[in-house]
Amino acid sequence: MKSHSAKTAHPQIRCRCSPAHFVFILLTTATATLADNSVKLRVAVKGEHSDPRGSVQEVHQRWMEVSATAFHLERPEKIRIEWTLFGDDLAAKKIVKHASGVDTVELAQSQAATIKTKPATFTYTPRHSVKTGSGRRARFKTVEATGIRYHGWAVRAFIGDQLAGEAYSIESIKKLVVGSK
Repeated sequence: MKSHSAKTAHPQIRCRCSPAHFVFILLTTATATLADNSVKLRVAVKGEHSDPRGSVQEVHQRWMEVSATAFHLERPEKIRIEWTLFGDDLAAKKIVKHASGVDTVELAQSQAATIKTKPATFTYTPRHSVKTGSGRRARFKTVEATGIRYHGWAVRAFIGDQLAGEAYSIESIKKLVVGSK
């Protein structure tokens, strides 16, 4: 005796896509893969932490190691890599450009080059309290945060004046970079 559930155990899968859907998918995929003069950027942020003894102040050094790989280049090109490190200005309560630089590398199709940026020092004092007085009448006074704390980074690659690649630690930093849309 055959059960009815055996017949529906492997239902036939049907695609409701029209041929136009497949053409659209192929065209968008082909366009993205054939983009001329594109540079893929991989960024690794490195750092050291060295606080002064007996102080609440914090001192961080940050730098980036940027790997750039070129795609669809007809001939080797000089790639200009612009990088920026951003920090939180704790007194002004806003994000500021703390360090930036420009490096140039020569890339050929599917080759990778790595650069190391110069280190930037972020020094800040977090919000804390300080004891005033002594004994039973001791009070604590709040000291607000000051200095610049690390926030994030932006790296952009240019071939001539044309933007060929970009990478950001967080999407909101893209708005802070001059000339990006």
